[in-house]
Amino acid sequence: MEARYFYFTVHSASDLKDVRLLGEMKVYAKVTIAGKSKYTKVDLVNKSNPVWNATFRFFVPEIHIDNIRVKIEFFCRRSFSDDKYVGHLNLSIKPVGKGAKYSFTVDRNDNSSGNFGTANFSHILGDKVIVEQDSSLPLIAARDSSSSLSPPSSSSLEDYILMMEMIKTGVEIVSEVFKC
Repeated sequence: MEARYFYFTVHSASDLKDVRLLGEMKVYAKVTIAGKSKYTKVDLVNKSNPVWNATFRFFVPEIHIDNIRVKIEFFCRRSFSDDKYVGHLNLSIKPVGKGAKYSFTVDRNDNSSGNFGTANFSHILGDKVIVEQDSSLPLIAARDSSSSLSPPSSSSLEDYILMMEMIKTGVEIVSEVFKC
């Protein structure tokens, strides 16, 4: 199966609606592409105008490259209750060359009207990769004109991605333990 790396950067948001009655806004973004979600760090300083400049790498099957669905959700971190929804963007992106910086208006799921802020992001379509089955272990390799790799079943790609996410999670947990 052929796929591509898709690099998505959440730069900032501005003039987000303040959803708190007490306290200050501490906003983070959740980016979902190809069924996988990644999170920015919480901006503790800039309140309704958070700045992250966080770049995420997603793995997108080649068949979805012409229409990549992106959902960006914004939440306000709260100490003593669930985080509060601020707004979202639903995008359909057709990447072309080097991505420029884009700005879109933030929406909300409720019946509120008015301006909920603006989100700024960019994206770059990365290298083409393929997955090869070798000794029952999936392998991702950069596409090379001299290679003759055969595409695997779609379950191999899913297994590989799951395995890599488990390894990454394990490394993050170990890192957190040693920070203490």
